[in-house]
Amino acid sequence: MVLICCMGVVNTQVFKGKAVEKISTKSPSEIIKIKALRDLNLGNGLIIEKNSIITGKMTDVVSPEKFHKNASFTFIPTSYTDPEGLEHSIDKEVKAIYRQKLKPDFKHSEISFGMSSNGKNPLNSAFFFSPSYFSNTKKIIKGEGKEVWEDYKNRNTPWGYGEDINIKAKEVIYFNFPDIE
Repeated sequence: MVLICCMGVVNTQVFKGKAVEKISTKSPSEIIKIKALRDLNLGNGLIIEKNSIITGKMTDVVSPEKFHKNASFTFIPTSYTDPEGLEHSIDKEVKAIYRQKLKPDFKHSEISFGMSSNGKNPLNSAFFFSPSYFSNTKKIIKGEGKEVWEDYKNRNTPWGYGEDINIKAKEVIYFNFPDIE
């Protein structure tokens, strides 16, 4: 109880934007541009309107690491162009952290069908397969067993690597901005 009372609450505002151009942690750009899909309050009366283009630095880029730790980066807005086309500089340094979105993994998901087994005929029990089963079988037949193992090792073992961030142009992106009054 004391621990909960002593912990400080950190407020953040979730910013929703759209990448103007490709953003990648594998080949990071020094400057990136984000189109605001919501108003953004940066404090001191500075509110960036929806549909403004925010330009900023891509810093603190961290590559994927073992134990499925995904890549990350920080976005520091330096200027923005409002919907009327006027450019404004942002003097105050505000760091926004990329907010990782959860993506479903359809490639490694299982599909099941069949009837429940009554214990007499095991062939009547449900069948399970995944789309990766067929593609991996084809790779093994072609002699690409090492690639199949590397993919399996990285995705399905606790010590596998996380993923790089690859955001296409016009793809929605989220950032955690500090809640500034």
